[in-house]
Amino acid sequence: MSSPFKAKKECKKAAIKCPLHHLKVVKFSGFYIGLFQLELVRYFLENVVALEKIIIDPGTPFFYRTPPCPSEIKHTQTSRNLAKLQVEREVPPAIELVIL
Repeated sequence: MSSPFKAKKECKKAAIKCPLHHLKVVKFSGFYIGLFQLELVRYFLENVVALEKIIIDPGTPFFYRTPPCPSEIKHTQTSRNLAKLQVEREVPPAIELVIL
């Protein structure tokens, strides 16, 4: 994957809507804030009818077994702060937002 802070690609919004009626919780693991990730959150907000909770975990994905190095810890904290700034304003009050 490329660095999330260097991506400058344009994101096109899909015209197709696909309502998801039974999904209540969405968890993003290894999440970092970039245009694609923010659009993905918006997609779920627009299409998940019964959504109750969004969980954002910017930490290292579970399949990495080694402890994170200092730069990864800093990257995770930066991602956490950006998620709070960018995603928090997108999520309506009726949906619980958890940023780990």
